[in-house]
Amino acid sequence: MEIKLKLKRHESFSIREGWLAKGIKNVREYRNVFALPNATDILGIGTNMIKSLKYWMTATRLIEEENREIMLSDFGSIIYEYDPYLEDIFSWWLIHINMITNVDDSYIYSLFFNKCNLKTFTKRELYEKLYTLLTNEKLTFNEKILQDEVNMIIKTYTVDEKIDNPENNFICPLSELNLIKKVDRDTYEKNRPEIRNLPFWVVYYIICLLLDDRDNISIDELLKEENSPAKLLNMDKNLINEYLDEMKKNDLIIINRTAGINMVYLKKKLSLNEIAEEYFRRDRIWNIVI
Repeated sequence: MEIKLKLKRHESFSIREGWLAKGIKNVREYRNVFALPNATDILGIGTNMIKSLKYWMTATRLIEEENREIMLSDFGSIIYEYDPYLEDIFSWWLIHINMITNVDDSYIYSLFFNKCNLKTFTKRELYEKLYTLLTNEKLTFNEKILQDEVNMIIKTYTVDEKIDNPENNFICPLSELNLIKKVDRDTYEKNRPEIRNLPFWVVYYIICLLLDDRDNISIDELLKEENSPAKLLNMDKNLINEYLDEMKKNDLIIINRTAGINMVYLKKKLSLNEIAEEYFRRDRIWNIVI
């Protein structure tokens, strides 16, 4: 049976500077703010932008719906408490991870990071790769809208040279993660993150996500599994090992590299929300995004 894939729920708007912070503040204050008759006045954006903001906040797990009432998720509440203006790049890494691992609401993004094995690509090549992956999974979709999604991936994670201006709020803050780099006019590449911009807590967050109820994982899994650091952060083996050593120094893990075992054992078990709280209380770097 073929399943129809829901696309373009973002109304063709990428996340804009200040949007999520504004959304977090007003969801906290009004709960069902998106459905209020004066929502455009409260949020200061148009009707289609409100639909887009609601989608992005759902996709990044900042909000959740219970009994038809929209409220901040636990993750959204932590961001509200510790980084309400989303000034710390750590928050944006978690927003990125939450979105890519949320296959119900951002399937195309998950597919791009987890299954598109293209190091360098044009928009056309990316479209063809996604088209093949979706067709193989027996998902039906509108081809024109798929092209729009390709454009949105690029728009979300890169900066258009024509609007490369810190004052321009059309730039998506996720582009600051540098996970996609524009090589020339038509070519892009998946880019390894800069160590100075990537706290080790982000990688630890992903490892705990992968572990679920386990307390150990192989380094090979960290390189090859879906939603692994290698997939979500474009990390290679050397960089992953650097971060594992840093986590070991901070007494979070034990690493066994003897006799080719290459296993990682959790020394300290924290929930995903506890990891975020631990970072904000101890190690925040105040790296301003845009």
